[in-house]
Amino acid sequence: MLHTHRTLITCLAYAALFTFLFHGTGIGLNLFLFEVLVFGALFAMRRIPMQRRALLTVGGTFLTAVMVVLYGSTLALVVNMVSVVFTVGVLLAPELGALHHSAALAGVHVIAAQQAFARLLPMPGNSGSGFRITPRGVFSITLVPVILLLFAGLYSGSNPYFEEIVADFFSWLGRIDASLPFVFVLGLVLSTFLLVITRNERMLKWAKARMDALLPSNRSGDNDHQRAIRSEAAIGVLLLGSLNALLLLLNALDIHHVWFNFHFEGQYLKSFVHQGTWMLIVSIVLGALIVLYYFRGDLNFQTRNRTIKVLSYLWLTQNALLVVSVAIRNYWYIHHYALAYKRIGVAFFLLATLVGLLLIMVKVRDQRSSHFLFRWNMVSLYSIALLMTLVDWDTVIARYNMAQRERAFVELDYLATLSDKTLPHMMRSTLELENLDRYNEQVLGGPERYRSGLYMSPSRFAARINHRAELFVKEYPERSWRQWNLADARAHAALSELSER
Repeated sequence: MLHTHRTLITCLAYAALFTFLFHGTGIGLNLFLFEVLVFGALFAMRRIPMQRRALLTVGGTFLTAVMVVLYGSTLALVVNMVSVVFTVGVLLAPELGALHHSAALAGVHVIAAQQAFARLLPMPGNSGSGFRITPRGVFSITLVPVILLLFAGLYSGSNPYFEEIVADFFSWLGRIDASLPFVFVLGLVLSTFLLVITRNERMLKWAKARMDALLPSNRSGDNDHQRAIRSEAAIGVLLLGSLNALLLLLNALDIHHVWFNFHFEGQYLKSFVHQGTWMLIVSIVLGALIVLYYFRGDLNFQTRNRTIKVLSYLWLTQNALLVVSVAIRNYWYIHHYALAYKRIGVAFFLLATLVGLLLIMVKVRDQRSSHFLFRWNMVSLYSIALLMTLVDWDTVIARYNMAQRERAFVELDYLATLSDKTLPHMMRSTLELENLDRYNEQVLGGPERYRSGLYMSPSRFAARINHRAELFVKEYPERSWRQWNLADARAHAALSELSER
């Protein structure tokens, strides 16, 4: 009973803390403080095991919370939420060996935790509670505010001073923010998700049955089955050999035209990169499926599977060359059209693709299962996402693009949408913006192609940035300390200094 009451009070206390930190404000320092207090409590209760996956996810949670404080980054916030989900799944079942299993367990836990919390409430039928609320008691409690309102009305009619107090009270009541209970309920749901323990034995049993190693089937000694495997391997050799020949031709053309003989003549490069990226995605998915199909079972244990293995390695290696080709396309895109979110995203996607190809090679070489691929690809994707949060990309884009303004096409419309922390880097003189505009015109091949209303003029850009800067300088001091982040603080200091000159 004592444990039940302690859990109930702890969840309510953390919901109140969440409400204090997040109600009526943005996200910044408050996220870090809330997570430090929650995970600090879990650590004190010895709920965080000293194992590799728990340290990875808890460390990822704190790392991304710090990045939110430093950069105010939406990407860091999203990865932080993913980290919390992974962490809850890991803490519920430390014995599971895969992050995707932990995420699935945490997903089921969202509902199970609320049901478990409801059983902690002092309601009829909760035998573990020391309180009892009967239907008569509910009716009596409901009557209390009704009776209070009745007598308040009677006393108000008989005493003008009392009437003034009651009027002030209802006026204050009307000023209460209706979002307050919503934030409290959200905090209660989150606190329950983080602090209440549930066990889904059915899912745990399923997850524990997944293994990294492949095992020969029961038919591995059957002669007919062996002949079928050899026949399938022969078809696989023919297919993979033909596919390798096709991809060799494609890679040779890319190496010649993209790697070493690319010439920029003012053409749009969006399709140049996106076409290669989509082709890469389709090729990698199909290539992975083909290799996984042939190495799904007993072919892995055949003594004469060297040829199809070598062709699989060659096929995957050529797909890696295709990744390099797309990376070079992306490089030319950035070189001539500067930085943007999607171009940065393509670079990290290519990194994840290379890791995925390497993992497929390991799977074939070491006779691993599909579970092995899912497990390690999830670790890879999560690690790359954490790596991405280490950089303040908005600021990098603004600084790089402005630095390249007479060496690359810089789209002012895009820069004008970046967050407020980039404003000091975009406050440029009229001459600088006119030179930028003049170079943009040259890149696209003259005024007929550039001056078509598609691109923002320097004067409009300057007016918008100056207006945003004025609003930001005026609004920033009114922000709560709870949403503080270093990037916005620096931007405000820089803009304030500029406005004083």
